[in-house]
Amino acid sequence: MLNFKLSRLMLGSVLLASFVGCSSDSDEDTTTQYSYFQYYNASANSTLTALVLDDYTYSGIDFADAIPRYSYSEGSSEVSILGLDEDGNSVELLEADTQFDLDTEHLFVLYGDFHTPQLLDLQFNREDMDDLNDDEDNDYSKMQVLIANVSAEDSSYDAYISLATQSFTEATALGNVGYGEYSQEQVFDTGEYLIYLTEPGSSEVIYTTSIMGLTDNTAYKMLIRPSFGVGELKLVIDSVDSTTTVQSYPALESLASINIYNGLDSQDVDIQIASQQETQFVYDIQPFSLSEFQNMGYNDYAVSGVSSADDSSLFDNVLVTFNQDEVYTLIVYSEDDTVKTMAVSHDLRPRPYESLVAITNLVDVADNLAVYFVRDSETIETAQYQMTDIDFEEQQSELIPHGDYDISIVKTDDNGTQTLMYQSESFEFNGDSNYQFILVPDSTSSFGHRLTLL
Repeated sequence: MLNFKLSRLMLGSVLLASFVGCSSDSDEDTTTQYSYFQYYNASANSTLTALVLDDYTYSGIDFADAIPRYSYSEGSSEVSILGLDEDGNSVELLEADTQFDLDTEHLFVLYGDFHTPQLLDLQFNREDMDDLNDDEDNDYSKMQVLIANVSAEDSSYDAYISLATQSFTEATALGNVGYGEYSQEQVFDTGEYLIYLTEPGSSEVIYTTSIMGLTDNTAYKMLIRPSFGVGELKLVIDSVDSTTTVQSYPALESLASINIYNGLDSQDVDIQIASQQETQFVYDIQPFSLSEFQNMGYNDYAVSGVSSADDSSLFDNVLVTFNQDEVYTLIVYSEDDTVKTMAVSHDLRPRPYESLVAITNLVDVADNLAVYFVRDSETIETAQYQMTDIDFEEQQSELIPHGDYDISIVKTDDNGTQTLMYQSESFEFNGDSNYQFILVPDSTSSFGHRLTLL
């Protein structure tokens, strides 16, 4: 088996295929001489994965990413998907035989749990669209839409599409899509559109996308895939064209979820979060404490803070944007004698063997920090996993294998002197969640600093 052991630093790299009978193809060439295919990864808790066709390994992609459209010779071929095991070595997840016919396109979609995944071979034909766009007697500009559901077992939705200027009552049905199913392709004029979801047989819209610019003469494959925000449906619609660009469209009905962390070590704070549509208040947030999460509409907000003791102003009208279906923590902290606030977002996607660990440095006198994740058999000098050069108000993140670690944070002065800023007890990273830490000053700590898990 081919090995595609890829380091974490290569998650964004692309290994483009280039050999006879298999090439990347743009939508400018509408003369069909081959079958065509793409691959999209909808397995939310997967590692990097790669499509293999007849022993050739294509680009490794992460969750919710796609490879571009490739041509492939007519005939029967063996398709397999590779993933990574906990040691970073390639393993075959599944395999299947597929028939490539002229005029037929394939979007291979990996979906379901990474440990027991499934492969959807989404097949469609774009001949009608191409014929209309090639018609020299008419000034057509056509595109094509179909939709698949790879979100959750037992889920089923009716899908509709309308122009952005129309209402749902004027929408065209794309079809009903159960889990692991897809609709027939349909041809529309290029333009701006909305897609809606309802429960099967219902006329009550439960999901509306923002405006989708479907302006190219191509086939747009809409994927209803898992999401991990605050929305009840726990799904999002991705649009896959013929390139590597995947556009996500969270539901306009979804909210954002926000809580507040007070990183000041000597005063309680009251916070006001205001937009033209709504205003929310959180009172008496004590030092080094987190407020409860509360849901808010997606919008641009002005955030202001006052001292709980005497209502004296700490900061006014700091602009913060909350997007739908996202989870945020607002952090109150200080730089010299100035109180400030910033928002950090949470990555809630599960991973099979690792956790995404993020650390934000809010110690105003400490730049160029290094963070070491030290296992029982290691010291700071030998620690395999680390972050370096974290400046004030900067965040870094790293994928850390599941297990127990001591977290040590070190500052190095210009003369090379190293100071231990913080050292934790043993901490377990597991597959239940990812981890967001904040480092702030704490005069009560023996190290003079506090590392808080949000």
